[in-house]
Amino acid sequence: MGAHLAGHLTFTIIALSFLVKDIFWLRLLSIIASCFSFVYNYFAPASPLWVAISWNAVFISLNIYHLSVLIYEKRSIVMSERDRELYETMFNKLSPVEFMKIIKIGTWASSKPGDILIKQDNDVNSLRLIYSGNVNVEIDGKIVSELKDGNFIGEMSFLTDHKASATVTAKHETECLTWKQEELKILLKRNPSLYFSIQSMLSSQVS
Repeated sequence: MGAHLAGHLTFTIIALSFLVKDIFWLRLLSIIASCFSFVYNYFAPASPLWVAISWNAVFISLNIYHLSVLIYEKRSIVMSERDRELYETMFNKLSPVEFMKIIKIGTWASSKPGDILIKQDNDVNSLRLIYSGNVNVEIDGKIVSELKDGNFIGEMSFLTDHKASATVTAKHETECLTWKQEELKILLKRNPSLYFSIQSMLSSQVS
């Protein structure tokens, strides 16, 4: 009875892992599921299934290793208060190391009300993330939307390599984290997991 319960718990935890997005909890659930699977394959059959047991031992070892790396990275990286706020609110799907790679190549810049950040039909050489403030988005001189904290500026041009489809003007005092397009694209090409994470963030705003 106990062995069969371990089998049910194995698949229940595996099902739960599909609902988890954070890699830390995903690996932790994988370890727990493998432990229950280990018990099930040892006690439930007439004789232990050593192939399954051996592979579960491998999976447990690999996940423990990667979990240890994640814990070490979180403890070893020191973030400023501003960077930590960004990480916890917007970039928490990245590992701390990946996040710091993004931060390292970015620069902080402030804009005053009326400053033009992007001009319609012009080339866009940077990608901006609004940290604080508001900006107006204008097409052919007409305001069509307003962007605020947590929104990207220039994401469409970054994704498509097209010229700016709108003019973006600071409405209030605005602070942005800014990346040069080419420099950010080079970084993302070298880091596939980072590429897909940032691509997903930008695409969600466009849609």
